[in-house]
Amino acid sequence: MEITEHIGQNMQQYPLLPYSQLVWDMMQVEPDIYNFIFTLRVPKTAADIASIKNAFTLSLSNHPVFSMRVDGKGMQSYRPFDDILNGQFHSVRFEDKKDYTDIHICGNRILGDNVSGRILMEDICRAYQGLELEKDYYLDYLEWVEEYKKSDIYEKHRQWFDREFSTPCPVHPQTDLPLSSHIRAIEGIKIEDFSAYREKIQAVSEKYIVSVSALFSLAAAMAIMQYNGTDKAALTWAYEGREKPMEQRIFGSMHRDIPLKIEAQTNKEGLFRQIRTQMRQGIAHNLYPYTLIKPNTERWNYAVNVLAMPSNKEILDMMPFEAEVIVPDSEHLAYSLLDIEIYDGQQLTLLYRYSATHYKEQSIERFAGLVRKNIEWLCD
Repeated sequence: MEITEHIGQNMQQYPLLPYSQLVWDMMQVEPDIYNFIFTLRVPKTAADIASIKNAFTLSLSNHPVFSMRVDGKGMQSYRPFDDILNGQFHSVRFEDKKDYTDIHICGNRILGDNVSGRILMEDICRAYQGLELEKDYYLDYLEWVEEYKKSDIYEKHRQWFDREFSTPCPVHPQTDLPLSSHIRAIEGIKIEDFSAYREKIQAVSEKYIVSVSALFSLAAAMAIMQYNGTDKAALTWAYEGREKPMEQRIFGSMHRDIPLKIEAQTNKEGLFRQIRTQMRQGIAHNLYPYTLIKPNTERWNYAVNVLAMPSNKEILDMMPFEAEVIVPDSEHLAYSLLDIEIYDGQQLTLLYRYSATHYKEQSIERFAGLVRKNIEWLCD
């Protein structure tokens, strides 16, 4: 099954991609959930505003997801909007001021993942400089996915996940407030700096052939066991996917939250062997989005999720014009129970995004302390 080039306008309806479906279901209860709002402030002396607007128009037009419409049943179809800067789940508005222009941007997570943001920024930069944009094969990918779902290998992937994760074990630190409590979840944030451990982390990663993401996933899984007093634990980690050449320039929610489980042991080599095996096998079977399909979501939606995040500075440095990013200061909803975001830029930091409704600050402090101790031990 190969992805073939799509020509012309496609009126066919497709199911949403797994993560987009998850967001869509959440939006039925909380319509504004996963809306990301920020402003790019561009000095008029630093850029040609008309060219910037044209670059946004060309770039959004180049990615079919911005022309998709989702109906009440959660089915999407390609029907371009009259104004590509304003769609069902995004808007780009230019506000002219005396010395600068504000570009007000709103986008919803239903449209794409973290890699997608980098792809779009690259396209805006290329369009601004008059360079050709590479084709986005989103529609062809949707067709391929629907065919793949009918294959025997897709079913074999499902069976593997069912066997591997059939035995229950904790997937997050025990909450202070029961998950069944119907209270609006407000986000809390805790930042931990691991820059002082960078050299040791790099050395251990090379010695045991594990990524930085794998190392922190292992430390977090161990911390869940230690926090809950169990001998095994599981969590999920964000895999970017985009393995086929034609998937490289797709703006869409193509990543997978792949589950992994770790059993307690005192032997470091054994722990590293577990994390390598779990991640490799997870990748091998990742085309079945196990954690994003009902009824599995009832468990895995609450799992700790480890994400290696792109550097915002690197993305901004790509821009061929000067711009200041302004993010509104407001209270945010918690989109997950507990995410651990890894930022490996000038500094190596972990950002804990958690539901402050379900966890007390001191509980997250305790959990983060366990993760740090595990990193120290694993890197010793």
